[in-house]
Amino acid sequence: MKAGFTLIELLVVLAVLGLLAALAGPPVLAAVERGRAGRVVVDLRTVEVALEAYRADHGHYPPVVVSCMAADRQEVLQLPQELADGGYLPKNERSATSTLLEDPFHPGSTYKYAAPENYWMNGSKQDDRYPVWVPTDFPSCQAPGGKSDDSPNSPLAWAVWSQGPRPDPAKALNDRAPLAASTWYRKTGDHGVIARYKQRDGATWSTLR
Repeated sequence: MKAGFTLIELLVVLAVLGLLAALAGPPVLAAVERGRAGRVVVDLRTVEVALEAYRADHGHYPPVVVSCMAADRQEVLQLPQELADGGYLPKNERSATSTLLEDPFHPGSTYKYAAPENYWMNGSKQDDRYPVWVPTDFPSCQAPGGKSDDSPNSPLAWAVWSQGPRPDPAKALNDRAPLAASTWYRKTGDHGVIARYKQRDGATWSTLR
């Protein structure tokens, strides 16, 4: 007759498996985070192509989406609906987000977009332009100082970004993200945003390579 495992043997096996899982867990999670960060970098290049195609067709970049209502927080600064409606990005018919191009760190939300262009406020198109905080040393963005700029001649054309794997209210979500280097995600385990931004009639920059 074949003997089975004793309770003590099963407990030892479970303890060993738990130890192995604990040792393997952090490297696996770090690899997942690096993979998602890499996807963000690629996706933001796709958004860049869409934005530049929109500008070529319309003479300006699409408007920004803002809201003063807490219920609309997910849709604030989402990728413009115009990019999906115009076929510049794939449209998402199943959710409030404007496109299927979702932030892998925040499923159900698009990447964020800001530009010194006209904006939608609670579904109503505004004549004013959206003020974006621009560092004094833009485009290097290392200086702590800067100002809000909504002029048509702003040195910033647009910025798109992911809020990153672990948004920090004191860093990734403040009004200086994503153009202040102090708000950028740098390495695995970090807080901060992963962004791409463009000088007006100039080069495009990425905060993570």
